[in-house]
Amino acid sequence: MAVNEGMNEIDVWSVGCIFAEMVNQKPLFPGDSEIDELFKIFRVLGTPNEQSWPGVSCLPDFKTAFPRWQSQDLATIVPNLEPAGLDLLSKML
Repeated sequence: MAVNEGMNEIDVWSVGCIFAEMVNQKPLFPGDSEIDELFKIFRVLGTPNEQSWPGVSCLPDFKTAFPRWQSQDLATIVPNLEPAGLDLLSKML
């Protein structure tokens, strides 16, 4: 069975979100709409740019007018996670 390009990355991203939710006992990105969810992700991980995500500016719904957020330290977002867990989470997200 063929795997669609990018599907493995989405699966790993999803596992990372679930992992953080299990540790925090609450959703990592609790958005109430698509744009709210997206901005919650950007507030934690930083607004993507061509350096962090090559090709992002070519995506149909990407807006150069999106607010620019810097990434936060995951240890402040998931404070009960040991350093090895934080390293794993950062690689999954």
